[in-house]
Amino acid sequence: MSTSYPPQALPAASSSTATPPVNNVSPPPPDPPYSFWITSFMRNVKSNDPRLTKDPQALQNFLLTHAAKPPTVLIHCTGTHEEEGTDSDGNKTTNVVEDFNFTVDITSALLPADAYGAPVWLVADEEPAKRGRNWRQIAYDPNPPPPTSQPQVVPPPATLEAGSSSSPQTLHLRKATPLERKQGLDDAQRRNQLGLPPWACISAQTPDPTGARILLPADRQRFDCAAACSIDDFSDKDLPAPSYSLAEYLEDYCANGSPLKEFRFLRTVYGWDLHEVENKVALSLDQCHSGDAKKETAKVIIRGTKIIVRPKNQLWVLFGSGWFKFFLSIILVYPLLLWPIKKFVLGRCWKVAGSSFAFRRYEHLADSIPGETVAQYTARVPGSPPSADLKTTARGISKIVGQNFAD
Repeated sequence: MSTSYPPQALPAASSSTATPPVNNVSPPPPDPPYSFWITSFMRNVKSNDPRLTKDPQALQNFLLTHAAKPPTVLIHCTGTHEEEGTDSDGNKTTNVVEDFNFTVDITSALLPADAYGAPVWLVADEEPAKRGRNWRQIAYDPNPPPPTSQPQVVPPPATLEAGSSSSPQTLHLRKATPLERKQGLDDAQRRNQLGLPPWACISAQTPDPTGARILLPADRQRFDCAAACSIDDFSDKDLPAPSYSLAEYLEDYCANGSPLKEFRFLRTVYGWDLHEVENKVALSLDQCHSGDAKKETAKVIIRGTKIIVRPKNQLWVLFGSGWFKFFLSIILVYPLLLWPIKKFVLGRCWKVAGSSFAFRRYEHLADSIPGETVAQYTARVPGSPPSADLKTTARGISKIVGQNFAD
C-alpha cells in the first residue's frame, strides 16, 4: 500500500508480474479526466460525472486527487472611521467612512502536502455525522465485547482500495440525540479555535471522544504527537484506526440508487488559532488610518473546503440551484414540499471523510533515539534546532515545522 505524501490515486494496472494482495481489486485502465467545476465564490469542487456515482474506484481516484490540494485561506481586512457633518436642514449627522478594504491570501503559509503530508481521515464512530442520511448518526456496536483482561486482538488496518475492505465488526447506525449533536459541534468548534486537527482529542471529551480517525497506518504513526497547540489539555497520541474504511463508504454511496444522493469530502486547516490571528491582524491595522471612532476588523475566510459529488439528473438541477430555491422559497413551495422530500424521503448524504493541512506541527527527527531527552539530543547532534522547537515523544524527538503567525 502506498503511503506517499500526498496520498495519490491508485495507479493503473501494469504488466508487472507482481501478484496483487488478496482481496484487492485491480484498478481499471486509465479513464478520460473526470468532469468537474469550481464554484465561483466559495471555490468548492463539484462534479456530476456519471462514472463517479457508479464506480467506487473512480470516485476514490477523484477524491484523492483533489484531497491533496489545499483550500484557500484569506484574511479580509477593513477599516472605518466616523465623520460628523450636517444635512440640508442643518441637523448634525454622522457618516461612516471606509478607509481600506482588502484581502490577503495566506494559503502559502500552509505546509506543502508533498513534503509534510495531508492525511485522509474518517469520522469517529462517536462523531455525529451524515453517514448516508440527511441527519447526523452515531455508529455503535449492538453487541460490545464483555470486559476482559485478555489481550485485545488488533483488527486489520484500514485501507483505501475500493472493494478490498472488510470491517472487523458489524456496526449499527442510530440517529444522534440533540445532546450528542451539540457535543459534536462544540468539540469541533473548540478544536478549530485552538488550531487542533480533527483527530486530536480534547481531554474534556472523554470517555467518548468525537472527531476523526486517520485512515492509513503510516499516517497514524507520522502524525502521532504531531499537533502544536497553546494548551496541553489534549491528546493526539496512540491514534486509533477507523472502524470503516474509505472504500466501504464509497461502495455504499455508489450502490445507493437515490437520485438525490451526494458525497461530501472536506478539506480543513489547523495549526493556528484563527481567532487569535483575527485579533492580531486587527490590532496591527490601527496605524493604517486615522480619524474619530476608528474601527478595524479582520476575518479569516477559508474557501474551497468541500469536494461534492452528485448524480447528474433534473432533481439535482432543481435542488442545486440557489436562485431557483430562493424563488420557490418565496412562494413556499420549497419549505413546504421540496425540502421535506429531500430531507426525509429521497435525500442521501455522506459527509464522513476529509484531509487536513497544517500551518505548523511537529515532525519526527529520524536521527533521534527513543527514550532520549531534548537536552541529550541537542548535545549529541551538532547544529540541532533550538530546544524550544523540540519535544520528546515515544519515538524520540520531534521538531516544529512551519511558523507561528506572529513570525
